[in-house]
Amino acid sequence: MSALLRAAEYEKRCAIGDGGRLSDALQRRVHTREIVSPYPNLFASAQYWTSLTPEDQSLHCIRALAQLHPQWVFAGLSATCIYGYQHAYSLHDGSISIASTGGLTHRDFKQLRRIYMNTIPSWQCNGIFVTSPARTLIDCATLPFERAIAIYDSALRAKHVSKTDIDTLRLQTRCDEQAVKRLLLHANPLRENGGGSWVYARIIRLGYAEPLFQVEFENPDNASLPYRVDFCWKLADGRIIVAEYDGMAKYADTSNPNRANMQAKLEYERQRERRIKAQGVTTIVHLFFEQVANLNQLDAKLADAGVPKIR
Repeated sequence: MSALLRAAEYEKRCAIGDGGRLSDALQRRVHTREIVSPYPNLFASAQYWTSLTPEDQSLHCIRALAQLHPQWVFAGLSATCIYGYQHAYSLHDGSISIASTGGLTHRDFKQLRRIYMNTIPSWQCNGIFVTSPARTLIDCATLPFERAIAIYDSALRAKHVSKTDIDTLRLQTRCDEQAVKRLLLHANPLRENGGGSWVYARIIRLGYAEPLFQVEFENPDNASLPYRVDFCWKLADGRIIVAEYDGMAKYADTSNPNRANMQAKLEYERQRERRIKAQGVTTIVHLFFEQVANLNQLDAKLADAGVPKIR
């Protein structure tokens, strides 16, 4: 049993029960909480399992199920994990999604979700069958806009798909067309990570003007590594407003040899802001997770900074 678990961990997947005495032994240890079983007949040591992120936990189940059911084509959020598209961990609820030309069967486990398709556009990624990037994004349009936009941005950033590919498939597929069209309108590969995509969606939800992304400012210490800001508004009256999401996390620069030191990071941030303001920026506002999560706080921060609303 220990060898089975170790071998599975080495392959970054769940261990698969043999349906006999070994499965019984694994199941007994599930009851004592030494082992977890996230999906019927799949197992992992509890200590190892809790060290994984929700995304990695899903991938461990997917890799094991791909061995058990090599004909399965993974879809939706499961395909998103396989492709490596950025997304919120909160989307994971322990379920696995596959493409299917039929509905649920009496043999399906409760964690299995079938996404109906007349024709399944099957691709391979990391040795696992998945729906095509375009189809994956169309299926992810059923997620809340503020979560789905990160997946769209990530797929476009990876250059796995174009907006034209998605829009063409939208016309050929039974789907939530309005949700897909809205996501295509706002998706932008210039946003560097899922956090930035989420913040953008919250800003748009509050009716603020569309910002510019990754605007660069000169870095006098390192011309090849300019300062880049997350969101920027250049207003008609000459004002330039910058918003940064969780700014301390990204102040890593090869021109700052002491960046591992918190005091050095604080000084670097102050110097960076002085230099950006010297290049015409009038206001810099820092947005942190708790503020973005609270729409009232986010609205107050942006309004105080002078960001204009369009509605």
